Amino acid sequence: MKTILNLLCLISFVSLSFSQANRAAKPVVTISPFEYNTRGDNYPSAVSQNGKQIYFTSESGSQQVVAFSDMKNSRWQSPDELESAVNSGKQNGSAALTPDGQFMVFASYKHDVSGMGRTDLYSVRKVNGKWSDIQNLGSNINTEHFDSQPTLSSDGNTLYFVSDRPGVGGMDIYTSKRVNGNWQKAELVQGVNTANDEATPFICSDNTTLYFASNRPGTMGGFDIYTSRLKGGAFSKPENIGEPINSTSDEYAYIALPNSPVAYFSSDRTGGSGSLDIYKAEPNPEMPNAVVTMKGLVRDAKSNDPLGANIIITDLKTRKKVADMKSDDITGEYFVTLTAGRSYSVTATKEGYVFYSERIDVPMEEKGHDVEKDIFLSPFANDAETRLLVFFETGKSELNEDSYADLDKAVELLNQNTDIKIRIEGHTDDVGDDNSNMTLSQRRAESVKTYMVKQGADSKRVTTQGYGETRPKLKGTTEEARAQNRRVEMKIVK
Repeated sequence: MKTILNLLCLISFVSLSFSQANRAAKPVVTISPFEYNTRGDNYPSAVSQNGKQIYFTSESGSQQVVAFSDMKNSRWQSPDELESAVNSGKQNGSAALTPDGQFMVFASYKHDVSGMGRTDLYSVRKVNGKWSDIQNLGSNINTEHFDSQPTLSSDGNTLYFVSDRPGVGGMDIYTSKRVNGNWQKAELVQGVNTANDEATPFICSDNTTLYFASNRPGTMGGFDIYTSRLKGGAFSKPENIGEPINSTSDEYAYIALPNSPVAYFSSDRTGGSGSLDIYKAEPNPEMPNAVVTMKGLVRDAKSNDPLGANIIITDLKTRKKVADMKSDDITGEYFVTLTAGRSYSVTATKEGYVFYSERIDVPMEEKGHDVEKDIFLSPFANDAETRLLVFFETGKSELNEDSYADLDKAVELLNQNTDIKIRIEGHTDDVGDDNSNMTLSQRRAESVKTYMVKQGADSKRVTTQGYGETRPKLKGTTEEARAQNRRVEMKIVK
């Protein structure tokens, strides 16, 4: 019986319960080398847009550079080095990216942009397809010591990195929050550092699961991979991730993809191409929590051209901005990750266009799924319109508080563009009496205007019109059609 169970475990990669031992068997993990390891050190640092690009540090001769490889037809392509804006230091590496692939923090020694110490952390943004606007992260992050190996939370607002400044041990993990665009004073991460060395932290897309390397007592070799999870503002006791990830050799830089069984790490185990080589592990034996990913293209609704737009993620309950991402200026591609336990609006905005929002609910028991949604923005012109993210109880006209976040954006649009006037248009589905639906749609449009005026909109620039069920968005009596037809739209009339 045990032989049969082991065979099933090998075939399905699923943990099976052995009643004899009363414990779950671990999945069989396959370890395979990255196709483009070199004779020098290679270690991964980030995978952007859910596996479309892998960024890694590659050593050639005596120089380290940031390189990347694209995934096409399920295979990594031949790597390229990033342009000199990033790789203009004597040594460069450890690129950390936001999920959209538009913002990066990296480490460099003797970069062309002046530093503060031996190795410093820098930020850079992608503008029109090129990395530019390099900034030293400043004295709240960098010191005269070694400051390197960054990783970013999926909202881009929390930074973890390694420094050998005086702390707990040799190298320790530090963290900083970004508030109003500014990084706060870095602090030691409590509960994970030891008198030995900690290195290569990686915070997963759930913003909870932290992987890092350490040579603390109890490792299988020199450096092993450990994992710790953030709960109630504190990290749990780190656990060794075990075999076959760890070995009698050194392991570093363990990174995982959202909602994927794939992970990458670096090791100097025997049989590789050089010193440290990159390996793929599948399935990941220590999976992070599931998230919702949302991706697609942002396009001009008239020309269909791709647009570089701001992608704003807002918590609908608190009305606070959770993250500020971007779609690519060249391709229009956007990608965001949403963690469990919130309802979000994902809003695309661009100067000269009417914004558009989608609501995404991510319950605490989220199992992980991907949403693909292209977004079309209407350029400012008469009749340019957008569907407002507003909610009402059935048959009522009082706004649900989840509506406020999107209406705040509508007020902001009016206040920033003082030459436009808008009409708020209410629509219903075909359920119920025609006259009652007409009245309800008008009352809902007026509720929207009332809220906007209270928030600072000029009442003279906002008119209302209810259309009842006379202008369906989608014909039919299905629930999908009725859901699309129950709507409030904002239309530019001047």
